Amino acid sequence: GGVGKTTIARKVYEAIKGDFDVSCFLENIREVSKTNGLVHIQKELSNLGVSCFLEKCKTNGLVPIVEEVFRDQLRIVDFDNLHDGKMIIANSLSNKKVLLVLDDVSELSQLENLAGKQEWFGPGSRVIITTRDKHLLKTHGVHLTCKARALAQNEALQLICLKAFKRDQPKKGYLNLCKEMIECARGLPLA
Repeated sequence: GGVGKTTIARKVYEAIKGDFDVSCFLENIREVSKTNGLVHIQKELSNLGVSCFLEKCKTNGLVPIVEEVFRDQLRIVDFDNLHDGKMIIANSLSNKKVLLVLDDVSELSQLENLAGKQEWFGPGSRVIITTRDKHLLKTHGVHLTCKARALAQNEALQLICLKAFKRDQPKKGYLNLCKEMIECARGLPLA
């Protein structure tokens, strides 16, 4: 890791999330699934439909009325296994234009249980996946891949100078130190 996949995905997410009915950035799936399990992540994803509906009602001042009239339909669905989670995600999001970011995916089972099929999400939906394992994407049938790359020497120098000196060139006497830092970091000056 360390090339900036999560940062790039976050910037893209923030730039385009307004074009979707529902958007969700599920960060650090590798660790969260180890700690809390995939069912925990599925629950977060499955409740998006209700959250989105209530948020739209809130902007129109309708939440109290909607909560009263649709109380049964708005309850948060609970489940305790991956199969039920997949069914509920598909049922709750299949008619919505969804932007979903799955960050730091490490196993095929994570993709299969969080974004199993295109039909789980409505027309125009997009799923962005960050992973260190390109093979996972091929196995899951991902249509388009982009590889994040380390910065070129001059790009890395400019970035480190912006962070360290608040300008794009090093202060006098610091050029060699900056170059050494970039070399140690292998093109990832903020690593």
